[in-house]
Amino acid sequence: MAELPDNGAADAQTWLSRAAAAGDVATAERAYLQALAHDANLIDARFGLGVTYFRSARYGDAARELQTVVSAGAADAAIGLLLGKSLYLVGQFSESVEAFGLASRSMPLQGDSLRCYARARTYAMMIAGKTGDALADYPAHAGVEAEPIDVVIRDGFGLLSAYGHRAAAIYLGELLIAAKPGDAVQRHLNDAVAGRAVDHVPPAYVAAHFDAFAEGFDDKLVNVLGYRVPERMAALVQRHCASFDHALDLGCGTGLAGAHLRPLAGKLSGVDLSARMLEQAERRRIYDTLTHAEALAHLGAYPVEFDLVFAADTLIYFGKLDAIMSAVAQALSSGGIFAASVESTSNGFALLPSGRFAHADDYVARCAYPHFELLEREAVDIRLEANAPAKGALYVWQRR
Repeated sequence: MAELPDNGAADAQTWLSRAAAAGDVATAERAYLQALAHDANLIDARFGLGVTYFRSARYGDAARELQTVVSAGAADAAIGLLLGKSLYLVGQFSESVEAFGLASRSMPLQGDSLRCYARARTYAMMIAGKTGDALADYPAHAGVEAEPIDVVIRDGFGLLSAYGHRAAAIYLGELLIAAKPGDAVQRHLNDAVAGRAVDHVPPAYVAAHFDAFAEGFDDKLVNVLGYRVPERMAALVQRHCASFDHALDLGCGTGLAGAHLRPLAGKLSGVDLSARMLEQAERRRIYDTLTHAEALAHLGAYPVEFDLVFAADTLIYFGKLDAIMSAVAQALSSGGIFAASVESTSNGFALLPSGRFAHADDYVARCAYPHFELLEREAVDIRLEANAPAKGALYVWQRR
């Protein structure tokens, strides 16, 4: 990142010029902030900062800056469109409709802007309890950009549940399961959104869900959602032991952890419940063996086989952890290492609207204690969820 020394002589306009000429978003952000430090009312800097935040997927920050521009009376159609999209991407659907309305006073909405506006209006009506009217009115609002209504419903279910609008999401979930009663993925997600008592994720959900998203999974998880758990957890493991005879990547998925585990392991095995995810892992040509199996069954078949069990984003598909902790302990050699990530909650374990489980630190500790000694814990942001960091933790234990 380029340095931007401030010798006290640079004024707001100088910093604004530097920001406009910056070659990367981090340098531009710093320059815009310096401009605003000199003149907090410099609207061009507020707009530039909003655009910079939007480019770096910080949509909430983008919306805040762009709303400042609108409040100052300096808005035009371009600002209205960008603000509308930013607000949509953080789940503020009513506000998004207003911003698109501001833009439409100067120009007709079209293309992606019209699609986004129509969806925002539809989801805002659903949140207000007018789901039937929202679905009936959607084609008229979207016009030539109208999408298939089942796509609007399915995407709406995901968005409304992610942003906490459970009543509207439950209604859409019931529509989806009525149309496809055998959909194991939708049935589990409906349970999650409705807050039903569930203590594990059904294997049929895991297999179907990850089979469907295997293609392009890595790009979305890493580049869109900012997922860095495998490398961070491998680095924690290496602080305690840098060499293992036989490591198991438990729930290996597409093999994202493989490149980080390969230098540590004489033999590296992977197991996953999704056949299509394993196909992606096989293409990496990193693992010595890859097995299509359920985690508990696989661990039970290999007593005292591994000296490292590595579970990145695996415990999040178990609510109760007693059985998985016991199975890992039995599969580990004496003194073996167990590394795992969890998403965090305040008490016990909780099924999230995403369909994953979150676990409290004290609950994890109670389940681990009979089998393991804690070597290290690190708080982390696991990924983005609804454009906000999902808080979690990485653990490294040693078998007692």
